[in-house]
Amino acid sequence: MDESIYLNELSLDGQYNSMEEFFQAARPFMKCLKLISEKNCQIQKHSMLYGRKITKDKTLNDLRGMRGDHVTRLKSLLLSVTDAPPFWDWKEEFAQDLTAEYICDNEDVSATSLPEAAEDKGILLSFPHKKYQDRVLRIVKNRQDIFSLPAAATVSFLAKCLLDRDVLEFNEYLAVRYAGTRLNFSMLEPEFGFDDFEKEEVEDCLRTFDKFVSIHTWDEIYQDPGLNYKKYSPSSDAYDWFRRTKYCGLSIDKFRCGNPKRCFGFREGDTFYVLRMERDHKISDHG
Repeated sequence: MDESIYLNELSLDGQYNSMEEFFQAARPFMKCLKLISEKNCQIQKHSMLYGRKITKDKTLNDLRGMRGDHVTRLKSLLLSVTDAPPFWDWKEEFAQDLTAEYICDNEDVSATSLPEAAEDKGILLSFPHKKYQDRVLRIVKNRQDIFSLPAAATVSFLAKCLLDRDVLEFNEYLAVRYAGTRLNFSMLEPEFGFDDFEKEEVEDCLRTFDKFVSIHTWDEIYQDPGLNYKKYSPSSDAYDWFRRTKYCGLSIDKFRCGNPKRCFGFREGDTFYVLRMERDHKISDHG
């Protein structure tokens, strides 16, 4: 069954000072919509979403009358996903109990998308808002039943939610998580990925990848003793892991992801393209 993503109408409450500020802030939201579309997830929303305020005097509906190249794509995408059914509040049966009281952060959120998503075991997608920024919400029903509702506002958090629900493959998750950084996973060969890694080993790698992209310069990467970044130099052709592959003519480098794990790939400009992961150091023993 397709994963249901609920748009959070409460994440628009006039918090923006101008429409331009909203357009800038909505860029992460746009990336989320793109991922949702790629994975064929179903978007659910409340029919009153378009009446929600962006600024003190502008609603989402006011996007219709706006002009300018910088707003065209945003307006088109927002209208396409928010202006047409399915509206969950038009259904004959709701996931939530309309006679119940639902509380989130000491606020009554009954009859909104929050309890609907919680009862439906969905994911909440919010416009940037401090209350709903990449966190798990605690929804309390009638002061006794408790639901944990993931509330995504960035594509990285949304991707992790979809990974946890087996909607995304791990390699896809890496590509989303590190998009726009110096690490690129688009060329990672699935058979040399993370399928055989234990959870702790994967977490080691993620910590290393986070460190790798946070370091300011390549010189610092080269000199970092923890990464141990170096050229892959097999002792002979027989031990060349990339012999007879389309990468055989490239200069392959590698770095440490916590012993004994290694990440192999090549640098092009400011980007390191990850090709293969090594779990046991058997390849590195010979280069």
